[in-house]
Amino acid sequence: MTKKKPKPQKTTFNPITYLKTGNARKLPVFECLLPKDWEEIKKFPVIFSRKHVNGNVTFISVLVDLLCTGVKDVLFFVNEPESLYREILDTYREELMLDFEPVSYELIHNVIFESVAFADEYGIAPHEDFRYAEMILNEDSDDFPRIEVPLGEGGKAQLYLNFDDERAPYFERQILKYGEAGSYEIIRNDFDPFLDEDDFDEEDMEDKYSEPCFTWDEWDWKEFYEEGNFVKLTNEIVIYTLTRLPEYSYDEMIEEPMFAPFLEIFHTDEPTSKYSFTKEEQKYMAEVYERLEFSDLEFDEADPELLKMIETGIKKYPKNRILHQYKWEYFQRSGDLPQSLEVALEMKAKFPDYLFGLSCHAQTLIEMGEVDSIPEAMNDFTKIQDFLPEREKFHITELQSFYSPWIYYYAKTGQLRAASFLFDLLEDHFVLISFPLHPLVETALAEAALKVVEPFYKKVKAGEVSIEEFLDLMMGED
Repeated sequence: MTKKKPKPQKTTFNPITYLKTGNARKLPVFECLLPKDWEEIKKFPVIFSRKHVNGNVTFISVLVDLLCTGVKDVLFFVNEPESLYREILDTYREELMLDFEPVSYELIHNVIFESVAFADEYGIAPHEDFRYAEMILNEDSDDFPRIEVPLGEGGKAQLYLNFDDERAPYFERQILKYGEAGSYEIIRNDFDPFLDEDDFDEEDMEDKYSEPCFTWDEWDWKEFYEEGNFVKLTNEIVIYTLTRLPEYSYDEMIEEPMFAPFLEIFHTDEPTSKYSFTKEEQKYMAEVYERLEFSDLEFDEADPELLKMIETGIKKYPKNRILHQYKWEYFQRSGDLPQSLEVALEMKAKFPDYLFGLSCHAQTLIEMGEVDSIPEAMNDFTKIQDFLPEREKFHITELQSFYSPWIYYYAKTGQLRAASFLFDLLEDHFVLISFPLHPLVETALAEAALKVVEPFYKKVKAGEVSIEEFLDLMMGED
């Protein structure tokens, strides 16, 4: 009987990961908007957007305060329908009675970054989400053209403190600490007419950008302990807890002879490829990537035009291994696993030194449930430097692609310490911050880890592990 293959699990688009690739900055500018009377009102939203080839937009709304606090709030949206963009603009127009006008990018860039610099003089940092807005704006550098922006009022910073502003105590503390006497005024204000993130009914935004447990502080873990809800643990908590248990301590495992050779590498987020492409080829690759990244491909569906675009590129640039990888990804996303397996094997044959050829082969097998075939797909190389012996520095995507199949294999075959070690190895090289594990790999690791973690949490629930011991385990040195 033919074994029925499961459909691949759809990978959820992660806007943060996309922004971190730097590709948002490569999109063409769509609109740059400021309120007509921005110089007079001093506090206002700045709207900036870029357009994707699929017609969607990536955009930000930055609430700027030219009087003192700089960037007070940030809303950012990645690859959203233009209708959402227009809806937010209409909200500003109708509820705040703001009349926007198009301006140059240079002007809004200066308005935003000059306000940040002005606030910094008083020790005030921009809103925490400004880091994401920066990934959509052009990079701010000394060479960027400067335009004078009116800051403060009457030669002084004007700090308006609103009673319902969570950051008000911070603003006051900073300006008192860093501001020179006579250079500022503090005005206590009971009314702030501008919208912030809470005014939008985006309930899923909190879940989308919630802090992962490995960033929790002592109070978060204390709350988790006191709630005592240890029955339905998330994959993330299961895996994190496993890595804290003594038998799975990364610091201990790196001293073991079997694991030590894995450490003889360095990571980088700079390009490592020695392959060069013509400008025309690079442009074509970018167009395919953009179309593929934001395609509406669903499982058991197809996009003939996109496939034709990829195959045309392969015929035109037969040595371009990345276009072959895009073809593999096309069939992965459309759910045609047999075809994606065929493309992966073809890629390995044509480009035997291409690391992603191995990982594409292995990932297809993961989604087909073919655990025992994964070592063969990876050419039996268990260490990345064995496959590419002339290198000692690897891009973080290479590390993720090479070791993820092995994490899956070791988790599925009862070699949990090896799987846990490779997970921590990726963490140690800052891989998983931008490039998380495939959901099937994460689930496999979590399912194997749960067999160890579940008995631990039964002891926690029974009171056999005190809160002090629990916090020491979770917050102690790695």
